Amino acid sequence: MAAMPVVVVQVVLVAAAVALVTRVLWSARGATDARRRLARARTASGEVIAVADVDGQAVPTVRYHVAGARLEAIPRTPRPGKRYLVGQPVDVRYDPEEPAWMTVESVQGDARVPRPRHAVASTVAAGVLVLAAVLLQLLA
Repeated sequence: MAAMPVVVVQVVLVAAAVALVTRVLWSARGATDARRRLARARTASGEVIAVADVDGQAVPTVRYHVAGARLEAIPRTPRPGKRYLVGQPVDVRYDPEEPAWMTVESVQGDARVPRPRHAVASTVAAGVLVLAAVLLQLLA
């Protein structure tokens, strides 16, 4: 009967590890998708029409024209620490297969894909959680 709480703790530890790894894999998948889109991207001129504060970062809404269509979007790969002003001209890179997907370039040709956030720390934490579950099994 005393072993039951250990099993519950082990299940919780492994579930937390799986959640962390899933988050890292999901983030890596998004980065791969962004790289694929940027590889086929085209450039257009745009203008910042609004700036919102999201978690302490300035996030612009940009208006740009593609094939006669006027589009407004928020960049999919934000530039941390970049400042934007309403009315500021910007160059955008958009996916010709889905023109509403775009990112803002700081300088011509500079559209970087962000690294998955906290990937190394999350993976290490997941490893520690699994190791703790294994140690509990050995000690039980």
